[in-house]
Amino acid sequence: MFSDERIAAWINQHFEPAWESVRPVPRVTIDFGDGHVLSRTLNGNIATYVCRSDGAVLDILPGIYEPQTYLRQLDQLLKLHRRVGEDDDPAAALIGYHQRQAEALAGGKLPLAIAAAPLPITKRRIERPLKLALRPEEARRAESNASERTGDAAPRKPTHDRQPLAGWQLLAQDTRINQRVRRLAIHRYLAQQGPVTPADVTRWLYREVLHADLEDPYLGLGKTLFASYPFRDE
Repeated sequence: MFSDERIAAWINQHFEPAWESVRPVPRVTIDFGDGHVLSRTLNGNIATYVCRSDGAVLDILPGIYEPQTYLRQLDQLLKLHRRVGEDDDPAAALIGYHQRQAEALAGGKLPLAIAAAPLPITKRRIERPLKLALRPEEARRAESNASERTGDAAPRKPTHDRQPLAGWQLLAQDTRINQRVRRLAIHRYLAQQGPVTPADVTRWLYREVLHADLEDPYLGLGKTLFASYPFRDE
């Protein structure tokens, strides 16, 4: 995702990005016995934490996303950051947000949209004519979409040929699972825990949501690697 120039530019514009590797990258080596050795890395799991300046986690986007949905969700969490920061009790506001999102997802609905904080009426009246004159379509869309839901609408097929259709379909499927299943688990957990830091939640996230236990040396592949191995007990 981050090799996409649009995503990288948008993140750099709106956030202070930081990267952390939570475990060494696993490598699989196959020795074919005739001098040919194949060594490949395994794709790791990834999670995007959106945090406040004090390190408190606002929300988490688990796994790999279709680019447009990923940007749309990041935009929603940017609005969440502003909303929570304006509240008299940020911790309670954040818990309430996760409770509402969990209820919506558990009921089969899409994640609830976070409307941008409204401008004061006098300020809005002054600025609206100028916005309409400079960017009329964008301004009207922003107003009409303020209360819409957002989530896992079917991602558009890319116009380029860099990614095979099968890979694109898997990405679309993973995006839907992220939004409806994995984020439901995250919202429920954060609603119960209250404010946490990435260090508080990372091991739980990888074990229970991404199913890649960081404390398991085989990252959940033990059965696959050893179930049919005749000398596994030695």
